[in-house]
Amino acid sequence: MKYRVMAAICMAMFAGAAQAQSSVTLYGVIDDGLSYISNQGGHSAMKMDSGVVQSDRWGLTGKEELGNGLRAIFTLENGFDVNSGAAGQGGAIFGRRVFVGLSSDRFGTLIAGNDYDFIYDWVTFYTNTGQFGGVYSFHLGNDIDRLAGEQVHNMVRYETPNLDGFGAGVMYGFSNVAGGFGGTPTAPRVLSIGLKYSPTGSFNAPYSFGAAFTKTDGGNLAPGAGTIAQVALNAKSIYTAAFGGLVKLGDFAVNAVYTYTNASDSPLGTVTVNAYEGGLSWRASPALAFGAGLAYIDERKLGKYTIGTLGVDYHLSKRTDLFAVGTWQHAFGGARVAGNFFAVTPYSQSPALPNGAGASSNRTQTIGQVGVRHLF
Repeated sequence: MKYRVMAAICMAMFAGAAQAQSSVTLYGVIDDGLSYISNQGGHSAMKMDSGVVQSDRWGLTGKEELGNGLRAIFTLENGFDVNSGAAGQGGAIFGRRVFVGLSSDRFGTLIAGNDYDFIYDWVTFYTNTGQFGGVYSFHLGNDIDRLAGEQVHNMVRYETPNLDGFGAGVMYGFSNVAGGFGGTPTAPRVLSIGLKYSPTGSFNAPYSFGAAFTKTDGGNLAPGAGTIAQVALNAKSIYTAAFGGLVKLGDFAVNAVYTYTNASDSPLGTVTVNAYEGGLSWRASPALAFGAGLAYIDERKLGKYTIGTLGVDYHLSKRTDLFAVGTWQHAFGGARVAGNFFAVTPYSQSPALPNGAGASSNRTQTIGQVGVRHLF
């Protein structure tokens, strides 16, 4: 009996030591609100809206210390709709992110699985949506420059360690099709590279910037595999170069983003798009913040668009806030129909139906939203 007790104590001690070397964290965002859309197909709409300022998600992230600054890491992240309970990303269990890999303080991080590209991870933060607005303020119904966030499947990704505030990364997404290494109409190949700088090594800094380039070949006939813009244009290849930055000036902050997108080998030939965006935010108190910004999207032969964004945010606590946001889009310069991101159903646009489902019946679409968000 004595030996059994001693054995149990030793096992408990070793289990505790092992547990101290590993950790798993549950995290998430629950964001819900009420949206008014001025014109969708000629009618106004009032609806409950999930993920107004930040997409709803829950996830598990973990690590195991392997010694000498090396650790095994993983993330499982699910997107969902608060109002229906349905899983996002086409119903995938972990459709937002799922990867496993190794991270070293000295050599950087290498992961494999399904993840966002560097445009979303290193540039989207600097958009008006990322600073104070709602998701409807991303660039057009087809997310022309993928700032709204689109996953790369079958990917391998490497990031350098922090080098005096600088970081760089490269990602490659395989088509996973025999004979289709360069991508097929239903299985794309993706390359993404990124560069960032922050004096603190994080977004929480007095100033910082991020730059990224992502190219997708193939996938133009596969919604959910090819990009939303690529499917909308039926472009066999599409790439975006993006740059964003932020400077804090006391209680004020200025954010700016520029993107250039080139979609080639489409029924419209080569489509090029320049997008310019800037915003100003003011933290009136530790709990209250205001923001306003403007974006100009030039699709050249397809038309031009202006997107205005307003936001007010009030924190009830560190994890819970109330918000009111507004988005206004105006089409001109050859474009006859306004259609904000998310107001237009993703992947509903095509060369045969260029405006998609949910676009305005005229050149203006205005959206007002109020809601609550909780982080855990």
